[in-house]
Amino acid sequence: MAQVLLRQEDIDKFTPNEINIFKNTLGVDNLTPGEYSYIPKAGDYNTLLLKQNMSNIDTATQLKNQMFGASGTNTQALSGGALNNITDYIPQAQTIMNTLYGKTPEQQEREDRINTGLMFLNFFTKMGAEASKPGATAFGAANIAGADTAKSYIDRINKERARKLKEKQGVVSLATQLYAKDKPTGAPKDYTVVDANFVNRSLGTNFKQGDKVSLTANEFNKVPRGSLVGYEKVTPRKQVPIYEIGTGTIKMVEEFGDEYKTELGSGKFSTEKPEKPQTFEDEFGDKRYLTGPFEGQKVSDVLKAKKAENQEDIDDTELEIKEEEKPKLKRLNKVEMGYVKQYRSEIEKLTKDFRDIQSGYQKIKKFYDTKGPIGDYGLAVQFAKLIDPGSVAREGEVAAVQKAGSLPDSVKAALINALNGMGALPPRLRADIYNRSIEIFNTERTKAVDIINKFKGLLASDLQDDKQGARLDFFTVEPEVPLEDLIDINKIKVETFVFDEQKIEKMTIPQLRDILVNQDLNLQQLKFVKDLVKKKRTSNQ
Repeated sequence: MAQVLLRQEDIDKFTPNEINIFKNTLGVDNLTPGEYSYIPKAGDYNTLLLKQNMSNIDTATQLKNQMFGASGTNTQALSGGALNNITDYIPQAQTIMNTLYGKTPEQQEREDRINTGLMFLNFFTKMGAEASKPGATAFGAANIAGADTAKSYIDRINKERARKLKEKQGVVSLATQLYAKDKPTGAPKDYTVVDANFVNRSLGTNFKQGDKVSLTANEFNKVPRGSLVGYEKVTPRKQVPIYEIGTGTIKMVEEFGDEYKTELGSGKFSTEKPEKPQTFEDEFGDKRYLTGPFEGQKVSDVLKAKKAENQEDIDDTELEIKEEEKPKLKRLNKVEMGYVKQYRSEIEKLTKDFRDIQSGYQKIKKFYDTKGPIGDYGLAVQFAKLIDPGSVAREGEVAAVQKAGSLPDSVKAALINALNGMGALPPRLRADIYNRSIEIFNTERTKAVDIINKFKGLLASDLQDDKQGARLDFFTVEPEVPLEDLIDINKIKVETFVFDEQKIEKMTIPQLRDILVNQDLNLQQLKFVKDLVKKKRTSNQ
């Protein structure tokens, strides 16, 4: 809280505009001699000390120190607060412009009287000129004179507005200059606080002895010499490579540091870069060391041993298979593994449709147990893929159903409605889809097994080993589905359909379409249902 003492001789020297500024700043209605308390804000210094001939110099100096520090720098500006952008300088610039171009109440009153007199003079002069014209009336002359006077008044108002606009532009320009003058220059540099009292008094901060601070050139120049010193950041020691003996693995350590001395002292590392050991590929495709301390050993074995020694995690794929779990197959060389890869590729191509059908059949088993629209849609989609494994989108599935020659038209219509979300599948049709999927799966499974067995025989012949055919079992073939799993459709009870117009009117559009597809209707009933569908569709739009 700052204190300011105003005396009568100070108040007498203020202009009316300055008195209003003081009233607003101090929060009083009348400015009278006495002591006032207020909270300093950006721009208060220039406002309260605008009159350089104030007699209360001691109070003014104290106020300056409280607000800006001994150096005259606003502490808020140093901490990122006020006066850190151009808008904070607008009040100062406005005060200066008011001082230079402002008018006292007496001057303003005198100017207003002159303007009023000029308006009356213009009105009566114009009225007299118009009244002297032949045929003119007093009322008409007054109208013309009034219009001309009003135009003059409007022109004066517009000129005053233009003047005020230029004044505002001048305030912004002046604020920009003030901001540029006080703006900190130069990149901040790091210093150590040696004398915190001097630094805090100069900058209005709360630093402690020994603090590391970052100051601009302007801020540094405001602090007494000797109260700040530059400091050097600790430069990390040079990092150098050391090499693991045997593997040549590189490790970066601090030169002559503790780790440097420990590793070299252990005899496992050296500062001399070793020659990269040469490797070769044996007849089984394994990479082995040709030179170096691990000559003849498998590269993978050496790397695993190093991981185990360093207590690192070894990926599951790198773990050795337990002895009892190893397949009883002889190890193949690169040429023999080439046969395996070639036959696997052929099997993968020839059994692609079967693997899709096998996946679709497993999904159909799940969807058959799911009642409602979701189960019906899933059954329709998967069955379409079974009869045409290449169909991947709804349009493809619909096309697959349409071109399936073995399906009756009623079944096709029901499947298409389910695919489009416009109808439900009757219970018997759902069971028929389930049975057909079993038949398709069993048939395609037999073909796939024949293909796999054929290539197993070829591989056994190439390798002269019947057991090697196990290498071609690279995907799971589900067991054949027994015929006992087929559903007896005749045991599924079908609810007798009764054409009840009141119940039918309450049905949804998909339910009505089911009736059209699955029920035998006469012409009158058919027309009733179709008209009802049309009516419901129109009301939903």
